[in-house]
Amino acid sequence: MRSTAVRRPHPEELLGAFALDACSPAESATVAAHTVGCPSCTSELDRFATVLHGIGVLHAAPPPAALRGRVLAAAEAARPAAPTATGALLDAFTIQVAAFGGLLSTLTDEEWYLPSGPYRTVHDLVSHLADSDELVAADIGVAPVAATGRRVRPTQIATRRWQHQTDRMIRTIAGAGPRLLEQPVPLAGAPGVRRPLMQAITQRAFETWIHAEDLRGTLRLPAETPPPAHIDRIVRFGLALLPGAMDAAGRGQPGWVRLQLTGAGGGAHAVSLSSVTTATTDLPAAGIDLSAAGFCRLMAGRASPAELGVRVCGDERIAADLITVAATLGCD
Repeated sequence: MRSTAVRRPHPEELLGAFALDACSPAESATVAAHTVGCPSCTSELDRFATVLHGIGVLHAAPPPAALRGRVLAAAEAARPAAPTATGALLDAFTIQVAAFGGLLSTLTDEEWYLPSGPYRTVHDLVSHLADSDELVAADIGVAPVAATGRRVRPTQIATRRWQHQTDRMIRTIAGAGPRLLEQPVPLAGAPGVRRPLMQAITQRAFETWIHAEDLRGTLRLPAETPPPAHIDRIVRFGLALLPGAMDAAGRGQPGWVRLQLTGAGGGAHAVSLSSVTTATTDLPAAGIDLSAAGFCRLMAGRASPAELGVRVCGDERIAADLITVAATLGCD
């Protein structure tokens, strides 16, 4: 009796099923490996994805009114709500991660390769942000995200890496409780500098917001400012680093500067000009006035004092030193 061999489908024949996530694990691996070296199949897979996305948009229906409650109840059962202190810190990071992810979901293939902020392409920006996040993620036990798999294009790999990593960071911190917030972790943009996780999470929210602003600029969208409480937290994070940064830049000196920040998240701050001195009852050496959101953008190196309408009184040289050093506190 003659045996009949079962013909295995070619990867090209599985592209439609692959796009629908209907392949077996072995078939998915075969298609993923094939498309890495086959531009025509990669292009065909992109066309399938575009059609499926269009079908989803055209036929989307509002969810049942009771669905939100069921989903939240299931989420709470799977992962209890974070303690208040942890939740307040994570709130800013979570909001900015959601905003950045929303912007990524709108990008066309061409937009991924446009300049964005100080980066050559949007792809480079996303890769940089994931690298910065990974400094904290690795220190709190979040495993690296594999750079291979179903999503074979560089832009898809970059998106998957950033999304999975931030999701795992948020889940890890929320589930660990307040003690983890005291653990020293690396800060981005400052080699060798470690600070408690509670400060690093504020930095992660800050950098994610700034890079979302870079993306909005690329896409010609209006800027968005975080809530006042989040702006205030970013300001205080920067001010805590500023005296040490003055010393590191060779500009530390006795005395202090009055920093008056206006608008959402604003307030008056006494900023020491060195980590070895503190603000005293003596008169400030200088006064600097600008908006709180503007100060954050200044720290990120995204706006100049002239663009922000900075007003200075007193010793202009000292004020210029502090402004110059503050503009180096970003993560690029």
